[in-house]
Amino acid sequence: MTEKLTVIERDESGSYNNFLTDGCRCCREGAKMVLFVTGICHRECFFCPLSEERKNLDVVFANERAVFSDADILEEARSMDSEGTGITGGEPLLELERVIRYIRLLKNEFGKEHHIHLYTSAAPAADVLKKLSDAGLDEIRFHPPAELWKNLPGSVYAESLKTA
Repeated sequence: MTEKLTVIERDESGSYNNFLTDGCRCCREGAKMVLFVTGICHRECFFCPLSEERKNLDVVFANERAVFSDADILEEARSMDSEGTGITGGEPLLELERVIRYIRLLKNEFGKEHHIHLYTSAAPAADVLKKLSDAGLDEIRFHPPAELWKNLPGSVYAESLKTA
């Protein structure tokens, strides 16, 4: 059951926070695997939590396990009885084909009920969003740069959010 929270604010895209999403609920329960697809990112966000072992390196981890093959990802997901996956990085969309391959891999192995969300600091165009959706992505979370936080309406991020 979805938890209801107080409505904070609805923006022009129609997006607002008034409930805990399925992805957030699954994470809160410790039932989601974290799939780190690359440490490469062109931004310097003040809140970036990446360690020196990952930042600006093209490495893949499933939880804290280094990934060398698709089998490593599936084994990690099975070992924790994962109900879903959160895709993160660096900037995962810099490795779009890798992300799409991993989404399809997980959906094919665990079924459409395996909830997959993705964090991005990009403002993906409609064609990229369609590719992600067609692959089976369930949820996307946008992290626009801090300098746009007060001016999000009318930005490329607002347009991407509407499209998503």
